[in-house]
Amino acid sequence: MEKSINVEEIKKTTATNILFLSLRNFGIQGISTIGFFLLTILLGTADVGLFAIVAESVSILGYFSDVGLASALIQQKTEILKAELQTTFLIQQSLVIITLLLVFIFYPQIALNRGFGTPETWILISLCFSFFAASLKTIPSVLLERKLNFKLISTIDIIENISFYFFAVLFAYLGYGVYSYAIATFIRSLFGLVTMYIFSPWPIGFSFSLDAAKRLFRFGIPFQLNSFIAMAKDRLSNLFVAGIIGTHSFGILSWAQKGPRIPLSLMDAIMRVTFPTFSRLQDHRELLQKSLERTLYFIAFFVFPSLAGISLIAPDIINLIPKYTKWLPAIYPLYFFAASAAIAAITTPITNAFNAVGKITTTTKLMIMWTVLTWIFYPILSIKLGYIGTAYAALIVGSSSFIVWWLAQRNFQVNVFSTIFHPLVSSILMIFLLIFVNIFNLSPLQNLSTKILVGISFYFVYHYLFTKSQLSWFLLQLKKIKNV
Repeated sequence: MEKSINVEEIKKTTATNILFLSLRNFGIQGISTIGFFLLTILLGTADVGLFAIVAESVSILGYFSDVGLASALIQQKTEILKAELQTTFLIQQSLVIITLLLVFIFYPQIALNRGFGTPETWILISLCFSFFAASLKTIPSVLLERKLNFKLISTIDIIENISFYFFAVLFAYLGYGVYSYAIATFIRSLFGLVTMYIFSPWPIGFSFSLDAAKRLFRFGIPFQLNSFIAMAKDRLSNLFVAGIIGTHSFGILSWAQKGPRIPLSLMDAIMRVTFPTFSRLQDHRELLQKSLERTLYFIAFFVFPSLAGISLIAPDIINLIPKYTKWLPAIYPLYFFAASAAIAAITTPITNAFNAVGKITTTTKLMIMWTVLTWIFYPILSIKLGYIGTAYAALIVGSSSFIVWWLAQRNFQVNVFSTIFHPLVSSILMIFLLIFVNIFNLSPLQNLSTKILVGISFYFVYHYLFTKSQLSWFLLQLKKIKNV
């Protein structure tokens, strides 16, 4: 009886948290999009590319910070013991300190070889501080995720994002150029750390339990192995591509990727909620199947039309502002990144479910496949075609993810194509409809407004006619959020 009650509670909490965190993430993306938009007016393409390159470099450090112990704590079925928390904290901070020492030992030689100057150094220092501050937030964040308290987590994320873009835009406007990124990164990291410990304090302490470490490493190391492979696939390949095409072209790619990443904030929100949720439901396979289907539909319903809409209105937004035409070369790559993001939006929840139920080896094999394809296609096409080739490579590698959709049918009895059918068809029809708007030769503002109005109207009319039950479910969840 108690088990059934817990399951019902998890279902209710998960639905509420997904929608709440999704709405919050859209708010965060709204803030970051406006901030990024202003920064890309005030700064040059090379400045944007420089920050993206350094940010990618420091992000690599995060993969070495806890060897998967935080994920092991979240996935753990039993209650977390104090010894496990303190053992995790000790191991993590030891790894963080070692990693930062290695950075400061080897960076001077790298800077000399690559011709890096003061701007690159200060951006690196600020991002290293951000890396250290993020490591201190790991345990409080784990405790919140175990409780599925994503409202508080999302509130802290909003505070960090507002502070970053406010100060980045402010100092860029005052003429600090690329240093604006460094200043804003320091402030954001400090605000986020202080806020996390105000709302989710824990008795910081160091201890080491060999038994606890063994239990955590048993899940954490295979999990982190996937993260290392993902790092080699995404972060290292991006740095390699940046070395091939240069900061200017990498800035173009960064702009092209920004738009498709906005709808993926919904996916990020769902991933954050569903990993601990799927972990709780791993002994209830029928309920897990339904939850995964609902997750895939919910993601497709919002992500597909958003990616289509962003791709079709991007040229109108650029043409609205004369100084913004420097980003016109990013439009063509944006289309390929959007298509790749649509595939990833459906693939990631499935691999997330594999991890949650302990099928780490399946995910590892998939990650190895994607990494090999990435290191084949990204360098070759980037060398031959520049940043356009990088965009082609992204879609080629992303298309291989259809094998994951087949695995979802085999392991969870989830028919992905059937689940996402209506969001996919309605989004494709919307694309053709909005392309048709272009033949009227309206002004950029009129074209933008018409596409938004027509696209939203068509999409919701379609779903009102063909998927009324799913819309009713969504409205019911919104009412639950209002009540909470």
